[in-house]
Amino acid sequence: MIVNTKTDLHLHTTASDGRLTPKEVVDLVYSKGLRSMAITDHDTLQGYIDAKSYADTIGMDLLTGVELTTDYNGRECHILAYGFDPESESMQTLFIDQRFKRKERATEIVKKLNKLGFDLEMDDIRAESGKATISRNHIADVMRHKSFVATRKEAFDRYLFTGGPAYVQNEYITVAQAIETVHESGGVCILAHPGPYYIFEDLRYFLNAGIDGLEYIHPSHNFQTQKKLKEYADNYQLLLTGGSDFHGIKPFEEQLVGTVCVDRSRVDAILDRSKVAIGIKETQS
Repeated sequence: MIVNTKTDLHLHTTASDGRLTPKEVVDLVYSKGLRSMAITDHDTLQGYIDAKSYADTIGMDLLTGVELTTDYNGRECHILAYGFDPESESMQTLFIDQRFKRKERATEIVKKLNKLGFDLEMDDIRAESGKATISRNHIADVMRHKSFVATRKEAFDRYLFTGGPAYVQNEYITVAQAIETVHESGGVCILAHPGPYYIFEDLRYFLNAGIDGLEYIHPSHNFQTQKKLKEYADNYQLLLTGGSDFHGIKPFEEQLVGTVCVDRSRVDAILDRSKVAIGIKETQS
């Protein structure tokens, strides 16, 4: 196996809505020849915590990471946070608040689905999510298990999409609040997969809110999108990151690990900007 200098900075585990355990995700990335990565579960650091000692044992550098769900003018917006202190009290408080808001939102979604005639209870959703942070994906999976829909995609396309009949507006923290909390904890904030969701006029808002960088390499970004985002980031001295956004839900996703990734130098740039630089060793020049 050829060990390369690439890194995958966007991976999900069973701690949120992924299908592989944190250890299994580390093993998968390791098998692709990468030796640095970040687990970025939704609104929880549990995946990182569960994987850290094992990653150290096999020689995998694991950067602290999380994908925060935030509110951008009434729209759900994902912010990737890296390099923060995993023991930060402000981050721990944020995770607790986010978990509560996810449960409250799921409860309201289930109520809407009940009114639409679906026999669902929150106990079903909690059983599906286990210890993971609850997401709409878990609700969709329960609907699939009960044969209300054939696939997770159908659940979203018919009921759970933004503005759909079972959609509930999020009450997450704002983008600016999330960025402030991460910065207080020594980390940096990256706008996740901006290509499909934002036009360049939107990016001015994120700049003013204090965003540190853009995720320019992502499965949803074609070459032209990557090029435009890179040019924008370079113009405003923003960090650039990328990764496979692996969840393990679709058969082809494993092929993205080790191919949809960025150079290890992107990690070093994060560490240079971070006030903490916890969880990963800088590349030796």
